[in-house]
Amino acid sequence: MNRDISLLATAILMPGDPVDVSFAPPPVRRRLSPLQRIFFTLANRLGPCANESIVFACRDGEDTLTRRIVADYAVDGSVSPHRFSTSVYNASPGLWSILTKNRSPYTAIAAGEDTIECGLIEALLGGQPATFVYAEETGGGYGAAARFAPDIHRERPLVLRHEAGDASISFAALTDFLTGRSRELHGRWIGIRVES
Repeated sequence: MNRDISLLATAILMPGDPVDVSFAPPPVRRRLSPLQRIFFTLANRLGPCANESIVFACRDGEDTLTRRIVADYAVDGSVSPHRFSTSVYNASPGLWSILTKNRSPYTAIAAGEDTIECGLIEALLGGQPATFVYAEETGGGYGAAARFAPDIHRERPLVLRHEAGDASISFAALTDFLTGRSRELHGRWIGIRVES
């Protein structure tokens, strides 16, 4: 299966890079977890978007928030409803959808070492414009984001191929591809290459 896709925008956040959520209203900013701040920074760097699906890929989830919930529970046996509701995997794209008034579907994916590839598959095979955000708060906080659209846009044309590889897509490989240092990205199930 080959499919033509356009890469419309990209954003990279390396470990230790500052996050910027100053665009969000103060009540929203105050309540964002470290992972949500990374997600918001990346999604905002892609620029304004129309209603398009959102695919959030994250292997480790809300580490800081989950540890805090467990610690609170150990002290008095209670769990903050707000902390719990924002600790789930789909909280980041859900909060982003509310902020941007995006009524399109969103998906959260955690697939172990295949998290990046599974997120890309979800974003690329939907047949509609999609925002893909991969983010992790562990390891200094980092991530990458991309906006994809069907081939009619032809901004940065890509060809998606079904390929059987033997390695998962790493964050380093993803950033090399999104920044143009590499023209191809290969995983266990898909390959993507930039058309000449």
